[in-house]
Amino acid sequence: MTERTYPKLVLLAGIAAMGSMAIHMLVPALPLIAADFAVGPGEAQHILGFYLFFLGAGQLVAGQFIDRIGRRPVLLAGLLAYAAGAFAAWLAPSFPALLAARVLQAGGGAAGVVTARVIVSDSGSPGEGAARQATLMMVVLISPALSPVIGGLIASSSGWRAVFAVLAFAGLLAFAAAWASISETGPRRREVEPAPSLVRSLWAGYLRLLTDRRFLGAAGTLAAMSSALYIFLANAPFLLVSRYGLSPDEVGIAFLFVAAGGIVGSRFVAMLERRTDPLAAGVALGVAGAVAALAADLAGFTGPVALIAPLILLGVSAGIAGPAGIGRAIAVNSTLAGTAASLAGAGQMLISAFSITVMSWLSPVGPSKLCSALVIATAIAAACAVLARPLATR
Repeated sequence: MTERTYPKLVLLAGIAAMGSMAIHMLVPALPLIAADFAVGPGEAQHILGFYLFFLGAGQLVAGQFIDRIGRRPVLLAGLLAYAAGAFAAWLAPSFPALLAARVLQAGGGAAGVVTARVIVSDSGSPGEGAARQATLMMVVLISPALSPVIGGLIASSSGWRAVFAVLAFAGLLAFAAAWASISETGPRRREVEPAPSLVRSLWAGYLRLLTDRRFLGAAGTLAAMSSALYIFLANAPFLLVSRYGLSPDEVGIAFLFVAAGGIVGSRFVAMLERRTDPLAAGVALGVAGAVAALAADLAGFTGPVALIAPLILLGVSAGIAGPAGIGRAIAVNSTLAGTAASLAGAGQMLISAFSITVMSWLSPVGPSKLCSALVIATAIAAACAVLARPLATR
């Protein structure tokens, strides 16, 4: 990696992280938004659910536009949509208007995430591409650790609308930087596969992957573990604020411990891969954390420490199972690596959005209900991890 390419890589990593920033920065502010619009916790969770759904669906759509019209136009259009959605959310006069703005922001975030990854893959030799993807992933993993703290501080000092103002400014800043420094890296249009053939090959690839037990197991594990994490993120703020009296900035600090566990977990993936199955090990930690949280609640331990401390294991688990799951999904068929990555990533977001929606129907969610849901989600992940194992080791 040269000094000349490093700033471009950092910019692309920041753009890839913006999709998750719009989730994690907003989590501590959810109780404030619910109070402002006089909606219950279940309805307020749609702010995350809608975003996750369209972030997932948008990745599938964005990939087609990237192939047809190029990387740079899709990247720039996505950043503008992201900023416009955040700006509209900042000024939203009603809760439905806020949800509509989140749909626009999610579409832009999806385009930015996918395009950034593709541009990194386009550049350099395979060895260089792997190193750059590692840097990209590290920034994306750091974002969930810092974003709740930043979002909590902003919400506490200036209100929840200020969080969207910061996201809108970040989108415009990224657009200006990308306009100045990101050039087209894809093939010329005459080299791109015609649209009818492209659609046929896309669906053929989907069919091959969706009938492969190993891919379904890896993608299912990824989706179930992601669902557990987002169920926690969507429901815990209301418990920490309404039941335990924490402020939004304190909620952000509490989430910092869980997110930091994800960073720690990601550092152990390579070591675990040399010694055991990292996907199974990561899921086992998630199950242990969820069971410990439920056991603590049933034993009568209450308070933010009793809730957060065992779920740090959930963060560590996500840091291990996330990279291991996407790596396992891609490794199923080397000729469909891109399709596998986009399909697994989209499924991760869509199923997480569905899980949040189901939990919103069960509102209000107390500690027992939350911990029980985490046990169920991690147990499903454990079952899927068995399917994901190579045939020779089952």
